[in-house]
Amino acid sequence: MLESIHFMYDNISSKDMGVKIAWSKGGLYEEIFLPTRKIIEKKVANNEKPYFQRVEHEPLSFSLSFYLESWVEDKDIRKITRWLFQPYYKPLVLESNPNRVFNALVEGDSKLLHNGLKQGHVEFNIRCDSPYTYSHEHVFNNLEFRDSNVGYQIVDDVSTFEQGSFINTKITSNGLTIDKVDNSWGALYPNVKRWGEL
Repeated sequence: MLESIHFMYDNISSKDMGVKIAWSKGGLYEEIFLPTRKIIEKKVANNEKPYFQRVEHEPLSFSLSFYLESWVEDKDIRKITRWLFQPYYKPLVLESNPNRVFNALVEGDSKLLHNGLKQGHVEFNIRCDSPYTYSHEHVFNNLEFRDSNVGYQIVDDVSTFEQGSFINTKITSNGLTIDKVDNSWGALYPNVKRWGEL
């Protein structure tokens, strides 16, 4: 995830904004492997073993840092700020894994580290709306199914059907039809002597 160079946030590419993902810390990448989990248990008096109730998952949260390529004027910084400072969760897609979509929002403190010569990078925290990532929505239009014109027809074989048992059906000139069913208490009561016969 963090090995990406570019990303898309709110369907705007970091290439268009003139930024690249970069890290000031050397060494290995440190990424979240699983979402943070909290076990909810109930303790009662005189019992050392708590009773398990449920597990709660915290939404994904991670740090992101990017290098400013073309920071010529203050309006460039303002443009990037407006892009990232959204009022609600927006889709975040990283270049290294374009099939994973994070519904993300910038959270907490953000820092602009620079040398005074319009060169520097920004560090901030990303918080997602859930402990999971999503995939892109796929819309399929005009799907054609094989054998779509093949139908099924029920053949009423009256002669063999009469040999078995049938309930609430009757044989008419049109074949088998559903007989009128009266499940009211008035219809059931005279014929029933015990509850188990219902």
